[in-house]
Amino acid sequence: MDELNQVQTEENVFSDETEENLFDEEAEDTTETSEETEETPKESNPFGLKVTYNGEEQTLNEEDARSYAQKGMNYDKIYEPLQRLTRMHGLNSVGELLNMLNDTEIQYQIANEVEAMKEDPKYADVSDEILEEIAAAKVNESMSDQEKKFQDQEKQAADAEAERIQKDVDKFLGEYPEFREKGPESIDPKVFDYVKQGYTLLEAYNKFLRESPQAKASKLNEENKKKSLGNTTNAGGADSDDFLKGFLNG
Repeated sequence: MDELNQVQTEENVFSDETEENLFDEEAEDTTETSEETEETPKESNPFGLKVTYNGEEQTLNEEDARSYAQKGMNYDKIYEPLQRLTRMHGLNSVGELLNMLNDTEIQYQIANEVEAMKEDPKYADVSDEILEEIAAAKVNESMSDQEKKFQDQEKQAADAEAERIQKDVDKFLGEYPEFREKGPESIDPKVFDYVKQGYTLLEAYNKFLRESPQAKASKLNEENKKKSLGNTTNAGGADSDDFLKGFLNG
């Protein structure tokens, strides 16, 4: 009888140990599954290049990285010859070379201006030193005018671009006025990726709606909500200028 009790006791101990081992294995499996689940989002966005610009860290998508890499390669093609010229002239930096070239161009223009004045009878009795001073003043004035003209052209181009973007935003808000209240931060970043590819904001958003089931559902819910509550999109919220700022920063 004692032997039978001992066998039953050993069977119970074995059973308890087996259950504990099973629970341990299940816990390990759950941990491994959790770790795999946590790593899954990383695979959904495999590309992300971190760079530092003006002291701030940024993450570039694949399209931007390609664009900047191409610009960098073009820059190298120009910069390498400048470095060779810098060494040839015994200078310390490309900046010194550019300053030298600028000074050389100025002196060249002054010399041409002096030669032109010497052929003018009204300067016949004027010394070479005076002629150089007059020529330098003319050249500096001409360069200032050219610089001002260039700055004006840049400003006009910037103003034209701002006006184009403003019209783009107004057209978008005319089609989707609910974003006046929700603001540009509520737009999916993918939309602005399309804008960078050359689409207008309205075209980009419509493309996003066509390609995103979640966006379609969200749009449908928004339309149903407006039907049930009435259109309240003009009661406050972001105006066109606020939206433009957000759009430019997008």
